[in-house]
Parts: sequence; structure tokens; C-alpha cells
Amino acid sequence: MPELRSRRDPVDAFDFEGDGDDARHWLETAYGTSLGLSGRMGTVHHRRRELDGVSFDRLRIDAPVRFDADAMPVLVVVDVLGGEIEYTHGRVTDRGREGDTVLAAGWHEPFMGRGNGYEVRNTGISDDVLAAAIAEIDPERTSADLRFDRFVPRSPAAAAQWRTVVDRLSASSVGDHPIAVGQASRLLAHSLLHTFENNVVSDDSTLSRDLRDATQATVWQAQLIIEERAQDDVSLADIARECRVTPRTLQYAFRRHLDCTPNAYLRQVRLDLVHQLLNAGSVATVGDAAARLGFFNPGRFASDYRQVFGENPGQTLARHTS
Repeated sequence: MPELRSRRDPVDAFDFEGDGDDARHWLETAYGTSLGLSGRMGTVHHRRRELDGVSFDRLRIDAPVRFDADAMPVLVVVDVLGGEIEYTHGRVTDRGREGDTVLAAGWHEPFMGRGNGYEVRNTGISDDVLAAAIAEIDPERTSADLRFDRFVPRSPAAAAQWRTVVDRLSASSVGDHPIAVGQASRLLAHSLLHTFENNVVSDDSTLSRDLRDATQATVWQAQLIIEERAQDDVSLADIARECRVTPRTLQYAFRRHLDCTPNAYLRQVRLDLVHQLLNAGSVATVGDAAARLGFFNPGRFASDYRQVFGENPGQTLARHTS
């Protein structure tokens, strides 16, 4: 399990520390748009960590600042760590204090706001990552169809769940393994869509068709695809597309006939493949085998492995390399 840090822990080093025009230029370059920053700015501290299509930023501005920003090329969710900040979208203004979460803007929407000295964690999600998550929910929609009803979380529990997911993923090390990176990015996008009310997650117009198509034959076809592609970065949307059903149909079919989700079944297949690698002694470390199959949470991986195989993965490897 990744070692979780306090959200308020000081960072070891920032990518940028400066003020004035240098700070304005740095932030506009980082966020890919004109932010319309005004005010004295004070000193700006900024650091970024990136996965494929996802960014985790730590930003502190030490003096009052206003912004009148053009639309950004990514969706940015703001977790307020200190101070106060407000965002205005059209005629709606949302204010955030320490512990609050706010969506900075809807998809391709300009926004404005201000802060009186604040520290935030900004999580950016690209169009490609968001589109992949939307396709897993409703393949007939794209990111261009996405509309948010509100720019604050649907409930305190949803906000807490979002912050927990960001805590874990921002502290994880998934390396360069495509499966792990792809899973982490999609998890974050799904969390965003389930945190803020929107027209993709709440639309139930295709529910009856999904239930009708959730057959045993659909499960058999999906099982074959999963077993053939378990070592690839395959998503729920990819599997559903090959089965010619919607992702939701696939979810219903697996629940109805196997009492599990497609992702749980895929995880089980991958767990067995890790077991085979360790049994064969064909990897140097447990971490190598786990990462190859997309297990980027060591604690959960070890727990699941013990539950299925009755021993720690290290014991399996040691027995077959001694």
C-alpha cells in the first residue's frame, strides 16, 4: 500500500517559486490557457507530478489574486488545503475553504474567481482520459456531451471519496507499466464523474435495453476476450465494444451470472498470471510481476494474493528460485 502523506505536509521542492510576470507566465504555461491573473500575486509556489493524461499539482499563492480565465484544455478539480478561494461559472459562484473540493470549470468553459492567499491541490484530467471513462459508462456519449449540473461534490461522502482516491494515486508509483498507468487514470476519471453531478452518470434512458442484453452468452464472450487480453491495457469499454454491448450491460451480465464485476474477473485472471510468473521463477522480484499485470497497490495485491493462493507472493517466488 502506498505510504500516505498528510495533504498539508511540506513538499521537498517546488518546480517553480517566484512572483510577478514570471509567476503569471509559469502558471499560464502549466495550465495551457490565459488565466487573466491580476493583483500583486506575491510568491507563487508550484509543483506538478504527471501520469499519462493526469496531473497532480500543489499550488500556493501568498497574496491576494484575481483570475478571469479562458477555458482550460483539461478538467481541474481543486482541493483546498488552506485559505479561501472562489470560482464563478456564469452566474454561479462556489467558495472553498480548507477541506473543501471544487470543480474549477466545466468542460471547455471559461471561469473567473479570486483568492486571498491560499494553498490548493489541483488534479487535472485530460480529454482522452475522460473520454475513455465516459465510454465505459455510455459508449454513445463523448466528452463533448458532458455537462455538469453543479461544480461542487454531490455530497460530503462523495467529496471524501474523491480526496481519498487522489491521496492514493498521487502517492502511488505506477512506473511506466501501461496497464497500471491506464487503470490509475481511468479510476480518477470515474471518480470525478461520480463526484460531481452530470448528465452522463445520471442518464438511465438505456436501462431496459442493458438488462435485456445481459445474457450468459455475453459473459462467455467477455471471458474469452479477458483471457486473451489480460496482459494488455484493456478497459471495460474495450471489452464491451468487442462483445457489441454497452459497458453497463456487461456489468449487469457479470453480476447476474457470475456474481462479480467484469473488472473483478479481469483482476482474478491477472492475479493468476502473476502466480504463474512467480511459480516459474521468471521474474526478479514480486514487484516486477505485479507491475507487469497492473497491480500498483502493493498492499491490496498482497492481500488478494494471500486470499487466493494461501501464501505471500514472496514465498511463492522464493520457493521456485531457491
